[in-house]
Amino acid sequence: MNKEQYLNKRKELMNEASMLLDAGKTVEAEAKVQEVKDLDGEFENACRAAANIEALKDNEVVTNINNKGTNLSDGKPFAVMHEDKKEDDIYTNAWAKTMMNLRLTDDEQTRMDEVNKNLNNDVLTTGTHAILIPETIVAGIWKEVGEVYPLYADVLKTSVKGALTVLKSETSSSAAWYDEDTEIEEGSETFGKATLHGCELARDITVSWKLKEMAVDEFIPFIQSMLAEKMGVAAAYGVFSGKGKAASESSDKDEPRGIKTALLAQTNKPQVVEVESTATLTYENITNMIAKVKGIYKKGAKFYATSNFIWGTLANVKDTTGRPYFVADTTAGGVGRLFGFVVEEDDSVDTLLFGNANKGYHLNINKQMTLDQEDHKKLRTTDYIAYAIMDGDIRTEKAFAYLELKKA
Repeated sequence: MNKEQYLNKRKELMNEASMLLDAGKTVEAEAKVQEVKDLDGEFENACRAAANIEALKDNEVVTNINNKGTNLSDGKPFAVMHEDKKEDDIYTNAWAKTMMNLRLTDDEQTRMDEVNKNLNNDVLTTGTHAILIPETIVAGIWKEVGEVYPLYADVLKTSVKGALTVLKSETSSSAAWYDEDTEIEEGSETFGKATLHGCELARDITVSWKLKEMAVDEFIPFIQSMLAEKMGVAAAYGVFSGKGKAASESSDKDEPRGIKTALLAQTNKPQVVEVESTATLTYENITNMIAKVKGIYKKGAKFYATSNFIWGTLANVKDTTGRPYFVADTTAGGVGRLFGFVVEEDDSVDTLLFGNANKGYHLNINKQMTLDQEDHKKLRTTDYIAYAIMDGDIRTEKAFAYLELKKA
């Protein structure tokens, strides 16, 4: 029985049970419900058996038929294809089976030990058995996060272990022309420094044991999407609203310093446009935001806002003839354009942000994502604890402009 057949049969039985219950035939309805439970058990056993068979496949002795004329449709001998299996694929499969508490083959266990032998778990408080998530899974996780939170996707990212010091542009002078008799003045280009140390990011996902009975190739995209949802919210929050390093006397935890936090911390808030409410947003407010971003950062700059703000506010700002300045257009990415700039839908931004995220913000991932697990036998659930270390800070405020609602 495959998954489609199981779902169709289950739906049929549930419909029959509902019809019997509506007809007042309680005993018959309960019997039909028992059939559903029996079907669920049968399917669970089938999934478990399939997973066990898959786990045993790699233990088979493979006869070397290289150059013996046995080719598949693509012309490659089977032996060559078997030998070309990437170690990354072996680790991905081993990782998924470990998360599902399935037995590993000798090759998988060896690869698992090799990848995780240098993993330092001293900083973890959730357990001592965290393992690195495969690179392909991590890439998929952050890709999904970027699709939901474009601002996070657009910022500059590096993966440097330990503290990372980055230069921050603070002031710059205009270039000047001289004749040969004039002494050249010293330029006033100055740079500050920001040190990205690393902030701990941890999120918990609870999965029932019943769900863990799915096939390995179904479990991988499932857990990837769950991790993307949980870790994505926190990562996107850090880039836009993160509070930065906590004061020594505070009980708060260190966070990346977000773009909004940095702009609001400036004296007189030169990169901020204030409005009374979203209902009072005008053409001049938007053009003022664009004017505040330095010219060299405008190429690649975008608007970022929530779906509600885009369609409830931006789309309703109109010219004197009643035509909206916002144009719905997905050809260049985003959901539309405003004064020629792409507009991205991003739930991490509370009002409206305009700027060049790649040039203006730096996010460093000090420690790539790991996953730990903890079983709860009485509840028949497993907690998966995702853990990563990252830090970020603004590189130049001149790359951004933020729309702030005045406080009453």
